Amino acid sequence: MNKRIIERYTSEYLPGRNPALASKFVSPDIVVHSGGQTWQGRDTYLGIVAANLKAFPDLKWTVQDMRAEGDTVAVRYTMTGTHEGPFAGAEATGKAIRSESMAFYRLSHGKIVEERAQLDMLGILTQMGAIPAA
Repeated sequence: MNKRIIERYTSEYLPGRNPALASKFVSPDIVVHSGGQTWQGRDTYLGIVAANLKAFPDLKWTVQDMRAEGDTVAVRYTMTGTHEGPFAGAEATGKAIRSESMAFYRLSHGKIVEERAQLDMLGILTQMGAIPAA
């Protein structure tokens, strides 16, 4: 059941850019861990999603693999998009990015209550030209 919820979340909410759908999938008390930081609350989560979509208006998530065990669903996905707005302190560059990343979602009562995301931030920033390639 949890895997099906995340399948719907990634196929209905993420590509649709409809914040109203978030209440279907995301707990009001969600806790998000990513990049050594922690955020809490659905409104904060929606703000992060909105900022990412402003930075990459054509952002697309493609699920590569999904595994579920107990209350947790692991997703390996590819993100692609064009850097058209501020992101991680860098102004728009117009450059295309492609990132393979992972997230673990913990669910309770049919809603995501916790997300632990591992973005390939180094790869994204390098592709944007915000840091030099090695």
